[in-house]
Amino acid sequence: MNTPLFKATERTYSTPFAFGFIASYALVACGYAQTVAPLATGASASTTSRVALASDQSLKLSDLAGSTTIDLPGLDDDSAASANVAARAISLPNAVAQALRNSAQLSQVRAQYESSEARVGVTRADLLPNASLRWARGPEKSESTTIATGSNNHQYTSQSARLTQPLFNIPLYKEFDSSRQNKDATALRLQAMRETTALAAARATVDLAVARITLNFSDDQLDQLNKILSYLEARTSAGAASQADLERARTRVLAARQTRLEQQTNYSNAIQEIYRLTGASAQTLQLPSVNQLPAVPGTNNQIREMVKAKNFELLALKKEVDAQQSLVTAEYSKYLPVVGASLEYDSTENVGGTNALTTNTRGLVVMTWNLSMGGKEYFAAQQASAELRNRQAKLDDETQRTTQATEADLTLLQSSSLRLQAAQAEQASAQSVVNAVNEQLKTGRMGSLLEALDASDRLFGARSRITQALGQQMKAHTQLLNRLGLLSDVQSQSNP
Repeated sequence: MNTPLFKATERTYSTPFAFGFIASYALVACGYAQTVAPLATGASASTTSRVALASDQSLKLSDLAGSTTIDLPGLDDDSAASANVAARAISLPNAVAQALRNSAQLSQVRAQYESSEARVGVTRADLLPNASLRWARGPEKSESTTIATGSNNHQYTSQSARLTQPLFNIPLYKEFDSSRQNKDATALRLQAMRETTALAAARATVDLAVARITLNFSDDQLDQLNKILSYLEARTSAGAASQADLERARTRVLAARQTRLEQQTNYSNAIQEIYRLTGASAQTLQLPSVNQLPAVPGTNNQIREMVKAKNFELLALKKEVDAQQSLVTAEYSKYLPVVGASLEYDSTENVGGTNALTTNTRGLVVMTWNLSMGGKEYFAAQQASAELRNRQAKLDDETQRTTQATEADLTLLQSSSLRLQAAQAEQASAQSVVNAVNEQLKTGRMGSLLEALDASDRLFGARSRITQALGQQMKAHTQLLNRLGLLSDVQSQSNP
């Protein structure tokens, strides 16, 4: 009499479970269709459409965590760094601001800029007037081979002053122009390094948030599977469940523990990376949001053109090409004559014998024409020309890389928005199945074991995919801002 009742009861509880299981596949299939259709039919339209920004999505990382902040527990209780943990929360703007202050690479580029600035002064000095003074006094012995006057010992005295000014010197002017172009290139490279540093800090903050939230999801999965395992252990000890079912559940628990260890490793790496960039640690993290970032202006086509026109790295390479072109001109112009002006004053006494004080003043125009230096100037010009071709090729290569990376970022923004729709539908259906399993565990009557275990895995997978999609969406947004030179502006929102 008990067997039919048990079977009927089991069927009664498995019916809503099976309905939820079927509904989950229907919702996921619907989300998949919504995701694939725009990708299949809207590829060409994406070239003129406005960027699908993360701000268009109502879902944020704070919605997944249930709070705008999340704690950052230390993984090693004996860590020396735990004693230096800051009390306040770290946010994306604060991380960017601290990274800009702490970056050693930024200090290197800043020193290079100061060096290029000093180099401009060196080359400018060659075009300015040069003044010199000379005074000499000492004993002199004069003897004549034609007049037998014997030796003449006397005191020699000489004073002179020179003031020279280049009037026509193309090599010097082109070297000065090249140094100015190099200075501008270094200034642009300094801005590019600021954007790169800001990008690294923003990506590290997003990765830390994603790793921390995923770690919580992993804990939830492990708790759910432990409940199922405890339920089966009780039923197995009472003889109501098989040992095979118990071991099957235990295997899933062990696999979830492995997943949890992997997520813990990702979290640890993210903590270390944010500490390396900012030089500071915190107990809590203000979850990043796209609202904290500057907006990406314009449509996709406008963004592509703006990247080509405003990218600091490309602008720096263009300046370096111009600087090298000036050096090539400087080398070839060494074949030209050099003209300068000279004001001279000389005062001598007892020169070549005993004679009176003599004073000479001159105003001269001096032309120097080096007709040949053994071919040195020719080979120097060839070397400069080869370096010019090298820099031009580097500019072309970097332009292609930047264009390709921009296309990848735009595609990632669009695809991540579509993936979020499918992942949210999958999460909703998987959550309904897990809720049904929890209700069955409360009443002590669980339906299909495999479906219960799979539901827990599917929920964790859906949550992880949502979190990863949000993270990738934000990182694609930050990468576009980095290429436009706008990302470092986010530090203005940091707390002092």
